[in-house]
Amino acid sequence: MPRTRFATTIERGVDQWAPVLVFAALPTLGLVAGPSYSSLIIGLAIIQLLSGLAAGRGLPTIDRPLAVLAGLFLALCWASVAWSINQRESMRAALGLTGVLLALLVFRAGRYDRPEAIETLFHVLLIATLLGIAVACLDVRLGYPLESATSTKPGIHAATKYNRGFDYLVLIAWPLLAHLWWRRRHWAIAALAFAMAVMLALTPSLAAQVAVAAGVVVLLLAWAAPRLVAIVLAWGVAAFVASLPAVLRLLAERRAELARFLKGSGVARLEIWDYMTARVFEHPIRGWGLRTATYLPIRPDELAGYRYIDTRGIYPHNQWLELWVELGALGAALGLVFALLLLWRIRRLPDALRPFAYAAFASAMTVASVDYEVVTDSWWCALAASAVLFGILGRLVGAGVDDRSGGERIIDGRAA
Repeated sequence: MPRTRFATTIERGVDQWAPVLVFAALPTLGLVAGPSYSSLIIGLAIIQLLSGLAAGRGLPTIDRPLAVLAGLFLALCWASVAWSINQRESMRAALGLTGVLLALLVFRAGRYDRPEAIETLFHVLLIATLLGIAVACLDVRLGYPLESATSTKPGIHAATKYNRGFDYLVLIAWPLLAHLWWRRRHWAIAALAFAMAVMLALTPSLAAQVAVAAGVVVLLLAWAAPRLVAIVLAWGVAAFVASLPAVLRLLAERRAELARFLKGSGVARLEIWDYMTARVFEHPIRGWGLRTATYLPIRPDELAGYRYIDTRGIYPHNQWLELWVELGALGAALGLVFALLLLWRIRRLPDALRPFAYAAFASAMTVASVDYEVVTDSWWCALAASAVLFGILGRLVGAGVDDRSGGERIIDGRAA
């Protein structure tokens, strides 16, 4: 009996309410310090794992398709150490990525089965999002005192350090909006939309702005033609990934003609893609090794034509190009399979949520195409957070839970 009480306390305490606290921290602490997503999400995964063991449930049931895909990807990452141009860096990156992906598999297997706790999570997430954006706006108006106080990189302008938090917030805002739409809470939808618009007006992050625009376009198309959007996204992503090195190569070679339409950062991006794509075609199958993009050789004749890029090296600012250059066609193919698996999972969501999930997918693809490295742990955690929110909301909608009923329904075969 004491053990039963202890197990119940853990299941209804740690299991159900720890996610509420963590997701409340994402749009607040995570907005100011984007890298904190990794410690918050991975920490929650560990807590859920330990609580399950303490309650006598044993190890969680892992998502097999995702586990197989993650295993293949990690195997390729570790294999790339053998031919890497910087074996030490590739080994460190493979080790870190292994820990992150294993933790996220556990995170996705966490228990989120009490309707009232899920409703509380989304309610708290809305309040935290509005509060986080309000504090960020105040910080911007006052000259970034909060961001400067929390920064670990004082040499970087404070405004740009909000970019990661803004980019990640876009990903978790879509399932939050889906929940509000399903519940028909129109005033809350208006408040969230206004807050996000203010955030986008404040941020210098073009990635976040374009990601929201892409998501809105896909959302509208998904409402108008849901079947067509699924097909277009699947074939569009496949074509995008397969043709990316060649397309970016053509753009980079015409950077002089495009320069008058771009800011200096845009021209610099084309210069990065110029020598990156050249290296892709030199080792198209296996690449140069995980996390070696910043160590790629740049030929003297290439440097002579650059205005912004020098021999210090920089990451590609495009995760799909990074897969091509570091892990070759094999890595790009595994990345494509992952994207198509996500689209297939979205098709299994309830109809009411599917347009918002497609919008989140479009936003994520946009950010991945212009920012962050493949091994960025906080980026993987932001993706996982968005996916888990859609997953638990899908179970709630699929079970037909009405928050006015007291939550006495069945989810995953267990009485709430």
